[in-house]
This record gives sequence, C-alpha cells and structure tokens, in this order.
Amino acid sequence: MTSAKWRTLATDLVKKRTRTNTESSFNRNRSKKVRITENVRLIPFDKIRKESLKWYQDPESMRSIVGTKTTYTKEQIQQMYEWQNEHGLLYYIEYNSGKHPQIIGDVWLAEDDYAIVIDRAFRNRHIGRMVTKYFIYKSQKMGRDFITVSEIFNWNKASQKMFTNLDFYPFKENKDSWSYRKRLKKAQKQK
Repeated sequence: MTSAKWRTLATDLVKKRTRTNTESSFNRNRSKKVRITENVRLIPFDKIRKESLKWYQDPESMRSIVGTKTTYTKEQIQQMYEWQNEHGLLYYIEYNSGKHPQIIGDVWLAEDDYAIVIDRAFRNRHIGRMVTKYFIYKSQKMGRDFITVSEIFNWNKASQKMFTNLDFYPFKENKDSWSYRKRLKKAQKQK
C-alpha cells in the first residue's frame, strides 16, 4: 500500500521511496486525457510543469496541503510527482476559460488516498467537486470499497465542506486534521 499521507515534506518522500515497492492495482497503461466538462480536462502527468510551482511555492496554499507554511523547491515537487505517479493515478487539471487552456491544479488517486490541489485563483468554481465526482466514479469502476482522503487540516473548511457535501465522512482524527472516507459499495445485508 502507498503512504497514507501523500503530501508530506519532500524529505519524507525520499524515505518512502526506499521502501520495498509493492504492486499496485492500477493499470499501468498510459492514461489518456479525460474530459470532465466542456471547460475542465484531466491531463496525465508527463513532466513537471511551471504552473505547479505557483501553488507549491505559495505558503498559504501549502498550509492547507501539508499543514505548515512552507514551500517546495522544483526538485522537491519533481520528487513528489514521480513518487505519486509510481503509486497511483496522477493528473494535471486543465481549465479552459475560453481564451486558452491552462493548468490550474493536480489530482492524485492511490489505493489508500486521494488528494486534489486547485490554484487559489480558480477556487470556488466547483472544479474540485467535478473532478472528485469523476474519481468517485473511477474508484467504483475499479471495484473499490472506499475512497479515502488521508488528511484534511482543521483550518481547511472549504475542503471539509466539499468532501462532506459529496458524502465523505470523517473517520479518523489526527493531530491537526481528520481523515475522510466515502463508502463506494453498499453494505451487504446479512442473511
């Protein structure tokens, strides 16, 4: 299984990469672009893109991502993306406002974790909700019982609201955060 906390500091990612690699249930065929709406597409991770520097080098955004006002270097972002890509499905989120498409975030689905980051300039447009609904569907198609968000910090009320509105529920309390989960399969009735 992959790590439960996917966006830890890059030094932790290096430690995780030394662990024995376990087989993933993900199909390792190259993913294709996914159209979510007329304006939103998912682009499979191919390389680090300059747009990601904007949200991973913003201390306020990073507080919601990793819990502290920090920033990642380009090398740390590259390490994180490579690790995530090896251990799950990693996509950039592309938004087309009518002028030209632009990368505005990323999303990652692993066996035991789901995470999404949206650039501050594009929040409150329900883009995260639309993308998350797609990954709920994708997880159901993969036969998953649950989709789990390992960490939503207590001060990140917008994320808490989005996930609870999509029927995720807090199931595990951490130091400054909660883990959220959504049941994908209905409980079977016992005979």
